[in-house]
Amino acid sequence: MKKLVIILMTMSLSAVGFSQTYEMAVGLKGNGLPGPVGRHYSGGGINFKHFIGGRNALEYTVGGGHEHLRAQVLYEWQHSTGITEGLDWYLGAGGTIGAWGNGYYHPSNDDDYYDRGLYLGANGVIGLDWNIEPLTGVPIGFAVDSGPYIGIINSHAFGWGGAFAVRYIIK
Repeated sequence: MKKLVIILMTMSLSAVGFSQTYEMAVGLKGNGLPGPVGRHYSGGGINFKHFIGGRNALEYTVGGGHEHLRAQVLYEWQHSTGITEGLDWYLGAGGTIGAWGNGYYHPSNDDDYYDRGLYLGANGVIGLDWNIEPLTGVPIGFAVDSGPYIGIINSHAFGWGGAFAVRYIIK
């Protein structure tokens, strides 16, 4: 009985320790930037995710949307859900830097105006990452996440955003 318990514990720990099923992926990520309550300013960009060791990954997105260009970097910790091979959950934090266009005014509030130029913010995310390659043989992954945004320069003080990514698994 002791041997069975040890074997099961070892298998469980190894599944958690090696949770990611790929090393690199590139694709598209669409997102909503936080705005006034009930409003988001959509955008998207080119997305690249790279595991830098174990379950630690860096995720980069460069793109933009209506009246802005931006770049985002997230440091993520990815773990297996244990539901099916390739389906992981992740938690991360990072930052966003970008530039607004011609001074962007939001009609929902007379005082809701961004000055033209640089903006900077901090992000947190929690999400699901699903690599369908182990189940289908097709090197495609999907991710969905959500989390807070804290504006530091020329942006809202606090908001909540979400994103969806489709990526080609490189290796």
